[in-house]
Amino acid sequence: MDVKSRTLRNTHQRQLVLDIVRSSFDHPTAGEVYERARLQDSTISKGTVYRNLKLLSELGEIRKLEMPFGSDHYDFNLEEHYHFLCRRCNKTVDLSIEYRKELNEVPPPAAGYSIEQHRLLLIGLCSDCNT
Repeated sequence: MDVKSRTLRNTHQRQLVLDIVRSSFDHPTAGEVYERARLQDSTISKGTVYRNLKLLSELGEIRKLEMPFGSDHYDFNLEEHYHFLCRRCNKTVDLSIEYRKELNEVPPPAAGYSIEQHRLLLIGLCSDCNT
């Protein structure tokens, strides 16, 4: 089934998932989105939340942040920007450094390669875990 045909189902639940991500500045995980959705719709299933997060990220409505460890996070901010990940508590926050578009234009590592985008994820301890 293609992305377009999947957009026709579960519009109420999809909108709920989208609204939760768009109102969350803490880059929630799928599990956190599910817990927040259950507060508003006790009938929503975990599978429905996960499927809708996947679809919304494929449609470009939200961004999936793939993490090197722990759960992936979701971001409503579609502008190119960088993130910080706490290695202890898995908190993810936006970094206030300018996105460097010129890094997309560095010479590729070998013939036949092309660079389309880049991502920067700084990993360390957040202020809560650093004490």
